[in-house]
Amino acid sequence: MFNNIAIIAGSGKLPYKIASYLEKLNLNFIILSIKGYSKINLYKNFKTYSLRMGQGYKAIKLLKKNKIKNIIFLGGLDRPSLATLRPDLWTLFKVFKFIFFKKTDDVILRNVVTIFENEGFKVLGLSDITNNFFLKKGIYGRKKIPKKDKLIINKHLKQTLLWTRKDLGQSVITSKQNILLKEDRKGTNNLIMRSRNYKYSKNSYIFIKIKKLHQDSRVDLPTFGFSTLKKLVKTNIKYIVLNANSTIIMDKKKTLKYLKKSKKTLLSVDITVSNNNNINFNYE
Repeated sequence: MFNNIAIIAGSGKLPYKIASYLEKLNLNFIILSIKGYSKINLYKNFKTYSLRMGQGYKAIKLLKKNKIKNIIFLGGLDRPSLATLRPDLWTLFKVFKFIFFKKTDDVILRNVVTIFENEGFKVLGLSDITNNFFLKKGIYGRKKIPKKDKLIINKHLKQTLLWTRKDLGQSVITSKQNILLKEDRKGTNNLIMRSRNYKYSKNSYIFIKIKKLHQDSRVDLPTFGFSTLKKLVKTNIKYIVLNANSTIIMDKKKTLKYLKKSKKTLLSVDITVSNNNNINFNYE
């Protein structure tokens, strides 16, 4: 198990849950709470510092002062404008060239990871700390899937995976024939809300949420949980497709319990891409 960890906390409950988990293991850690995203009062029982996103130099000083060796990014963050970022000179020099020249989110995150690695820190993924928030490969809920539906699921899953190379989102909703709606910067909840429009709802069949093709698994993993499932239960969608061991499942026990009561089937799919870009799916 890694020690001397800094949680860089964005929005949501996940940073707090991991902080509580590290505390139970009696590990040394601090939290850098990002203003405007993270609620610092949530972390009042932990050693916490509040920073703006543009205070990179201060962040580095705090990490070294606390003898931090490992960093993990948890919670949601949106791409800032230059006006809201208000970067110090260190941050401006490090990030300006790739944040403000229409680089994709994936490129930005890869560069942020590299910046911290160049400063001597190891950037961790959630799976380096715990697998409690992931689902293993398998079929959950109603488990009988007709062969024709397996073919439909595999076809749309491949189409979705190839679409993620554009770095526009991680989720889609499909009919039996084609992709109906794609996630944009407004997020998954907005995608589901748009699917309730009659022209889409009558044909909605599959919800897919997966990590992007060739994505760094340490940052920006797709997240799914009870609140999203509740929204999907109100739609005509029959199948929910997620990445095995790569989708963060919030409130996992509660979510799986509710899934059993619903008429939905959840597929946790192991996705492998070979060196020659052959894509294979396995959920049985």
